[in-house]
Amino acid sequence: MNPGITALAYVIFWIAGVCESVLISQWPRYISSISSGRAEIHCYQNDTDYDYLYWYRQLGGREIQLIVYLVAGTARFETDFTSGFEAVQRKKQWSLTISSVQEKDEAVYLCAASYTVQQQTQEL
Repeated sequence: MNPGITALAYVIFWIAGVCESVLISQWPRYISSISSGRAEIHCYQNDTDYDYLYWYRQLGGREIQLIVYLVAGTARFETDFTSGFEAVQRKKQWSLTISSVQEKDEAVYLCAASYTVQQQTQEL
């Protein structure tokens, strides 16, 4: 079985207690990769300059997990994701790479952005 990765863009921002939606593009929509292959997912914010950029993952039927957030080009990975993942920012684009895709990586991957750091994934 080849692990598949689904990439979806779902973005909600909380600013001063008001919810604002903006356009974030995420691609590719689907990735099929043979085991040990490399997978890359990208996001782009075209009309905004949010400082905090996020990558999340949701394994089938489970809660959303924060993988990493980037601020000023520096990636800050959560404990379970310090190995096998790479995150980079190039201006308004940020990317997530899984260096060696395994069956356990089959999930929905989500990107998000905000002006300030988000403490809870429940806001998504």
